[in-house]
Amino acid sequence: MNNLKKSIAYLSIMMLTATTIPASTVQAASVPKAGKYYTLKIAGKKQKKKCRNVKINGTIVKTYAPGFSRANTSMYSAYWLFEKQKSLGVSYSYSSKTKKVTLKRGSKSVVMTLDSMYAYVNGKKTKMPTPARKVYSYARKKNYIYVPGAFCITKLGHSYKWSSSQKSGLITTKSLSSSSSGSSSGSSCSGTSSITPGTRITASASNYSVRIKKPSGLSSSAISTSDDYSNRRLIIKVKGNYKTHFSSSSNRYIKTDKYFRSYTVTYSGGYTNIYIRPRKDVIKAYAVSQTSDYIYVKYDSPKKIYSRIVVLDAGHGGSDSGATGNGLREKDLTLKIVQSAKSYFNKNSGYKVYYTRLSDWYPSLSYRSDLANNVGADRFISVHINSATPSAHGTETLYNSKGYKSSSGLTSYNWSNKIHAYVRPATGFTNRGLKNRTGLAVLRNTKTASSLTEIGFISNEAEAKKMKSNTGTYGKAVYNAIVNSFSTYPSKR
Repeated sequence: MNNLKKSIAYLSIMMLTATTIPASTVQAASVPKAGKYYTLKIAGKKQKKKCRNVKINGTIVKTYAPGFSRANTSMYSAYWLFEKQKSLGVSYSYSSKTKKVTLKRGSKSVVMTLDSMYAYVNGKKTKMPTPARKVYSYARKKNYIYVPGAFCITKLGHSYKWSSSQKSGLITTKSLSSSSSGSSSGSSCSGTSSITPGTRITASASNYSVRIKKPSGLSSSAISTSDDYSNRRLIIKVKGNYKTHFSSSSNRYIKTDKYFRSYTVTYSGGYTNIYIRPRKDVIKAYAVSQTSDYIYVKYDSPKKIYSRIVVLDAGHGGSDSGATGNGLREKDLTLKIVQSAKSYFNKNSGYKVYYTRLSDWYPSLSYRSDLANNVGADRFISVHINSATPSAHGTETLYNSKGYKSSSGLTSYNWSNKIHAYVRPATGFTNRGLKNRTGLAVLRNTKTASSLTEIGFISNEAEAKKMKSNTGTYGKAVYNAIVNSFSTYPSKR
């Protein structure tokens, strides 16, 4: 029976029907080698093309149909990029009868006809840099549908740029709520669109924990979510007063399971707030999507919902000022650095980042390590500022040689080395290197690769002055180190 299913899936690909290909019937692809030549038939002509890769939030897309350049733009397989990569939140279909390629993401759509220079973007006729094509791969002995990558990605609301050094198109996912232009009627999506982009799974009519009926005429752009993990709950925020509607039991369906605790609704400040709280006192992650009729919520462990999980800790806080010197407090500097890193992660949905604090309060040492352990973090980093004599200077990064490895095999030493390689150049301070500290609580009790970076010395007047003015630079360095580390040590989820 399994062989029969595989044969059917294979024939479906060859015939290029509009049928969606189940992921289970397709063998796992490999990473194509950028710059390698592939023999293809394009527009009826046999030719050799150099492979062009594509990365989504820093992770390379595995495929049997590598990208290539045509008309000075990168062409990518519509199936391997849009159908297979769920983090983009795009649905893909192709009709062999009409030769139409359709890509949809929420209210956004790109409809192309093979070999035509024009596409219909949200219903408007738009010229493309090069047409969508049916391309035959001699290596795979199959046809694939290719589309102009940058054009399609940007029209669907994500960002795209070409990297010559990486020989890759770099895609950064963006949320629909910040890029969507809903229809005037308010029912802007007939299909399922993600409200929480970057999740490994998509909540839908066939995969949800809570289903909420929307009132007629409610715009998709009026709905947003907040993962209030500190209070172990999801907040769905709806612009307008819909408390009566959402409070009605007839407008929601909750699948009975051991995790569900409560569903409550409030209204204040022009917004209706729906609070969904799982029963167990553990942190759950959420995938939320909507159609024109329903909001779907799926909750599960963070590792099942997200591909990459990071816990970012601003040292000290609240009653614990940390080190002081030259008119500065450690807790203020570490918070500003973490807030700067957050500003970059806010634009990159490929990473789920949990913060131990984003304001001036004191999380206990156990709270910090427990947060990382509860969410199954792939990385933990704590940001600190050093202090000693006025002459002490430099940047150092601490690790625990007896600490845990991450699920990807990344050790605390290698993780700290990666952090240090970004933070130290950003400070410009003396390189004090990596220091082994087995006694620090957050490095000892955190069950993943963990690191503690000491940016510089607050007791040193020159370094204190520079740190005060460059917290944004250090935050960006922390962000870059984290993103780069996943390219070397992917989470394998």
